[in-house]
Amino acid sequence: MQQRTTKTLHSDWRSAWPQALELWNTYIKLREPIWCQTEDAARKEGLSGSFAMIRLTDHLVVIDLSQVDQNQVNAFGLQILAHEIGHHVYIPANLHDNARLLARMRWGLAGIEDRAPLVANLYADQLINHHLHQDKGLDMAAVFKKLGSGITPSPVWTWMLRCYEHLWRLEKGWLIGKANCSEEMDADASLGASLIRSYARHWLDGAGRYAALLYPYLLEDADFTAARQSIVLLADATECGAGGAGISGLARMDEAELGEIVDPRLEALGKAGLQDKKAGKAAAANRLPDANGDVEVKQRYRNPGVYIDLMQQVDPLADAKTLIILYYRELALPHLVPFPTDDHRPFAELLPEGTDSWENGDPMEELDYLESALVSPQIIPGYTTRKRVYGTADDSSDDPTPLDLYVGIDCSGSMVNPAQHLSWPVLAGAVVGLSALRAGASVKAVLSGEPGSYMETNGFVNTENEVLAVLTDYLGTGYAFGISRLETDFTDEREKKTHIMIITDDDIFSMLGANAEDGRLGWDIAEQALTHARGGGTIALHSQSDWREKERKQLQDMGWRTHCVADEEELLAFAAAFAKSHYGIEDQRP
Repeated sequence: MQQRTTKTLHSDWRSAWPQALELWNTYIKLREPIWCQTEDAARKEGLSGSFAMIRLTDHLVVIDLSQVDQNQVNAFGLQILAHEIGHHVYIPANLHDNARLLARMRWGLAGIEDRAPLVANLYADQLINHHLHQDKGLDMAAVFKKLGSGITPSPVWTWMLRCYEHLWRLEKGWLIGKANCSEEMDADASLGASLIRSYARHWLDGAGRYAALLYPYLLEDADFTAARQSIVLLADATECGAGGAGISGLARMDEAELGEIVDPRLEALGKAGLQDKKAGKAAAANRLPDANGDVEVKQRYRNPGVYIDLMQQVDPLADAKTLIILYYRELALPHLVPFPTDDHRPFAELLPEGTDSWENGDPMEELDYLESALVSPQIIPGYTTRKRVYGTADDSSDDPTPLDLYVGIDCSGSMVNPAQHLSWPVLAGAVVGLSALRAGASVKAVLSGEPGSYMETNGFVNTENEVLAVLTDYLGTGYAFGISRLETDFTDEREKKTHIMIITDDDIFSMLGANAEDGRLGWDIAEQALTHARGGGTIALHSQSDWREKERKQLQDMGWRTHCVADEEELLAFAAAFAKSHYGIEDQRP
């Protein structure tokens, strides 16, 4: 019986698919949904708990026909299919906008940011359903009437249905039945209906307000269990980005996002609005602490921990290590040197190399009449006609070869974890390392917190991921970068010239003055490494410029360049300038 029912459903709903597409636009080209006859088949497609879902990664709709029958919504194929199409063409429409929607929602859900995917799903649902009901004439209210008959209402469910009653001018209780709806909830539902109408065209701007409206009803259910149980059937887009974590542009926060914390209740009373945007930005910044507590930094960058949380809501399958690599790559990208370009200008004058047959269709100016006449006094195009062939002389000069780069980052206990706070040394290392790779150099990345631990790439490598995988890791051991690390690569003279860069703090001088395992001082190791590298060395110090002047002069006398930054944020400007001078297209030099 079940199999016969799902077969009938398949036929009926499949015939409704073209009509559902036309409700949005005649020219929309979405593939037909994946029709699952059983719950097991649906689970294999990633669908569980609901009877429908969308996937933004491959632009598909998945329908569980057995759940459709179980929830007795067989007669609403057109409404449900049109709704799912709405997620693809209206909200969220694509992976990037879905990520931006979740980012806005999180600001309005302080302390319960984990619920952002479901709240974003409800917001999208209400916008789509109102459009279909009000503008396309579909009876969406009947769908919720049927679904509501088998659900124990939670505050979230009741608020949402009461919002629909306001939107569609239904009598109070037509959808919510006898569920408890206080005067306060009724007023909030009215505000929600107004918000859906007002932000239909600019839905991203209304996301934070919607989250603020729903916030107290989410808190009423401390474990969120009742709310989840009552609205799980509507969760058709909570994991729509699974498998699509490679989205760029989310490490930085835009101004609109920072000004989004507005409670429509206060706004309706004239106590909140445009004048609160400055306060909203301050609150947003305070919720994004960075390693140094700098307000300007907080407003420009998303905290790495917050970034990982957000991106794992966008893509529940995303790996935290992959995400933190994406984060630092994105922040480094604007500061990298441009990709090198080839200049195809001739190096010398053209040299004659003989003749070849001139064919019909070849340019007339290439026809050599003298050579043609020597072949035969009778000119026959394509048979006796000749053209001269030229070659070029090779240029004997060598192209500039970029220096390989050894980039060592202090990862001792005084350094922050780059996955939890924005690490300026790691960002600076990413800028110089990726710029060197762009220029065609090989790079070795080393993290060192010694005495203690170290981590490094497998020699000098040529891929971004290998370099960033090391730089974005964390040790938190010891007190300084271990100078003895340099012995691994610079015991003997390297075949290719290499520049050594170390980013550390004043504690490096204690390491330089200590004895290595072979009894030599760190100073001796530093001098030997610089000699064998043959490409110079730079030590960037988080230090005041008038500190440890004697020790810095000793380094400079060896040939090391030292650069002091009073604030770690200055490391970014230093790294960008270093990358341009050593790996910029016009400045590459052996």
